[in-house]
Amino acid sequence: MAYQLYYWTACKSFWGRAIGVILTLDEAGVEYTIHPPEEVPVPQRFTFPVLTLAEGLSMGQVPAILNVLGQRFGLAGTTDAERIASQEAVLDVDDVFAEAQGGKFTKDPDRAAKWFSLLDTKLADHRYLVTDSPTVADFHAVFATEWVHKCYRKDAYDSYPHLARWWRDICAHPPVHRMKTGDIPMIP
Repeated sequence: MAYQLYYWTACKSFWGRAIGVILTLDEAGVEYTIHPPEEVPVPQRFTFPVLTLAEGLSMGQVPAILNVLGQRFGLAGTTDAERIASQEAVLDVDDVFAEAQGGKFTKDPDRAAKWFSLLDTKLADHRYLVTDSPTVADFHAVFATEWVHKCYRKDAYDSYPHLARWWRDICAHPPVHRMKTGDIPMIP
C-alpha cells in the first residue's frame, strides 16, 4: 500500500504544511497519493496534514510525521547524535515558522537575528542542518523559510553566510527544485 497524505485541496492550491512531508517522501522515493481532508478514512482526531503510513497507521502533526519518516527512511541522521540533532532542528524551524508567520520577527528583529544565528551556527560544520545530506529538518526548513520570506524579509538570510548558502543549496536539491519551480504555490 502506498502512503496516503490528506491535506487542504489535496495540495492543488498550495503545498503549505505538507511541504516537508512531500519532500521527504520524494527524497525516499516511495509511492504516495494526496487526498483532500474530507477523504481521510480515520476518525477526525488529527490536524492536517494527516499521513497514513504504508501499513495503515495514520498520524498528524508535521514534526511527528517527519520524525517517523526520517527514522524509517534514514533521513534523520545515522548516529544517535545526528538523530537528536535532526529532531531538535525540526522543532527549531517549526518555531521559526510560527514566529515569522505570527509577525514576531517584524515586531522584534532581534528575535529573528537570534534564530538565524542559531541556524547559521548549525550549518557551520556541514552542508545541511544535520549532515552533509538533506534530512527531514532541511525539508521542514523549506516550509519555514517560505514563511520567513513572505512575512518578514526576502533577504532575511543575507547576513548569515552559512544559512544563505544552505538556502541556495536546498533550493537546488532536485525534489525542492521541482516543487519550487512547479505550478503550485509553496504557501497560501
